[in-house]
Amino acid sequence: MSSFGRRRMLALLAAAAFAEPLLATRLTTATAATTGELAPLVMQVVAHEDDDILFMNPDLAASLATQVPTVTVFLTAGNQTGDPCQTNCGGQPDTDWERTQNRQLGAINAYSRMAGVSDTVPGTDEEGRWARDMLRVGDRSVERYVLRERPNVHLIFVNLHDGNLISLEQDRTATDFTVTPPPVDNHPPVQPTTYNGNQVAGLLKDLMVAYQPSVLRAQDEYPDPAKRWHPDHLAAARFAAEAALLYRAAQPGTAMNLVQVNYRDYNIETSPVNLEASAVTAKAGIFAEYQSHDHSTGNYSPDWFSRMYYRWSRGTSWAGVNADGRPQAFVVRNGMLYTCWRTTSGGWSDSLQLADPGGRLAPGIAVGTNSDGRLEVFAHRLSDHHIVSLAQNTPSQEWRQRWTDHGTPNPGNLASQVGSPVVANDDDDRLELFVRNAGGGLSSKWQTTPSGDWSSGWADMGGSDIQDPVSAVRNGDRRIEVFASTSTKMLSWWQTSRNGAFAGPGEIPGARPASPPKAVLNGAGRIHLAYRESGTGAMGISRQVAPGGSWTTPSFYQGHGGVGEPAATVAGGKVTLFERNRGTGVSSTVQATETVYAAWKDLGQTALDYPAAVTDFAGVAHVFVIGTNGRIYVHPMNTPDGTWHGPF
Repeated sequence: MSSFGRRRMLALLAAAAFAEPLLATRLTTATAATTGELAPLVMQVVAHEDDDILFMNPDLAASLATQVPTVTVFLTAGNQTGDPCQTNCGGQPDTDWERTQNRQLGAINAYSRMAGVSDTVPGTDEEGRWARDMLRVGDRSVERYVLRERPNVHLIFVNLHDGNLISLEQDRTATDFTVTPPPVDNHPPVQPTTYNGNQVAGLLKDLMVAYQPSVLRAQDEYPDPAKRWHPDHLAAARFAAEAALLYRAAQPGTAMNLVQVNYRDYNIETSPVNLEASAVTAKAGIFAEYQSHDHSTGNYSPDWFSRMYYRWSRGTSWAGVNADGRPQAFVVRNGMLYTCWRTTSGGWSDSLQLADPGGRLAPGIAVGTNSDGRLEVFAHRLSDHHIVSLAQNTPSQEWRQRWTDHGTPNPGNLASQVGSPVVANDDDDRLELFVRNAGGGLSSKWQTTPSGDWSSGWADMGGSDIQDPVSAVRNGDRRIEVFASTSTKMLSWWQTSRNGAFAGPGEIPGARPASPPKAVLNGAGRIHLAYRESGTGAMGISRQVAPGGSWTTPSFYQGHGGVGEPAATVAGGKVTLFERNRGTGVSSTVQATETVYAAWKDLGQTALDYPAAVTDFAGVAHVFVIGTNGRIYVHPMNTPDGTWHGPF
């Protein structure tokens, strides 16, 4: 073992005494608010020491740059790769522990870079910028690193064997033991800790109780079986989800502040490039810090550096307008649905939990308006992958206590590949529901009478390779049009008559999407279709030439960077677009003429992912975001109180 490894081992055996005060500080901060609101804290749970760098960036680096407290839990020791040399590495280290050490060093160097703390000796931690200890969690201990210059940045290593995590998740009678260091000098050996699957989930739950995260990041629980994925990534994501439910049972008050974000896995390599060049360079630089300790380059695809995709997009349809003109927004926290709204006095309500949906909800919420003015929200329920909805009992008033189950267009093993719902109104104001189906096409279901039942059954509308979610709007001829991005083009479907059947899919000319689209009807009755451009991250806008008519060649606006679909609303007859920008704030642009948009304006704030926007009956546009504390913020535009309000 190297001299550095021996010093490191002695530090671990000493179990530094500063650990508990740091943890106590977090607990004091978290429980201080009388409203039960938590200070922001982001927790990542991943299998390996590079999973977060490769698949959660640039989100991870951005949250560190904004000084949000961060803890990352690495479940495996990563002991199948990792090496001790800096250059010309021709072989692997001799022991599991040496490989584990070096992957840990790669992680702490990557986090040093993301946190803006650099070692003067690149590729090492010889200066001791990270303090190490053994953190007691319940009846177990885990290895923890704390960044001395940013003590709100923690890395936790559980050190289970690489490649064995999926067996623990699937077979709860199976056990594994931690990779542990060899004896050092006269110190007694560190004994391995044995885990079964229930104990892994329990450890994560205990860490959530201790740290009380407001955001939980994990990878894909439901990967597409037809594409490449990693079993340990799947296991880590499932353990994180299981632990979140255990956390909810153990501490229902604080656990209900938790917002979950899942990231797609290896299969992002088949999706369009959605990061701008500067973000690709930054991501590659972060990974280079890690890779100085893990030269197994054959395991990495360069396509991962230019992409980041959510497994369940929040979308931009999670706000609506009540029958009396007051905006209302919705957020999923720890699988349950919460809402806030503009009150009749002009303020904003506290957050209200709505009825139990009977299982965890995915974050993508779509808001529709029934013909009688009652709002209805639609979601994908993860426990059975059914589409479900909840409606108001009375327009602008209370909500029902029971969800409506709309089933799924794809019963069986592939139901998990069904997407998140969107809704639009037919000419007679019946709601029609659209969703990406498990075959990659489009499916729909509709009310048989205005504000009535949903007995139509599911209809397959064709298409393939569409990305989630889709967008739907009633056009200037009062016929619904639906839009969906694929990996290479933009598809559309359209009603051939009011309340009638659909034709398509057709193709929007010139569109090169790297995000789902957002369709909005402007004051002239023409649809504007906004989406990110593949390879640049610029905002592409395709416009109808006439209501319900053909399409122009798209225009592209560089904006302020970032990824993902825009939000859109119409105020004063003009479209306003909102994007989550490269700094995780919100930027906006407004339609200056029928064919030109004004310069982008940075509205500030910190957005967890994608905004939503609506216009109230007074003509005031409102943009909503979810903060890193899991709470809703709102910005009314062009009014005396035109600044951010919240949290709610």
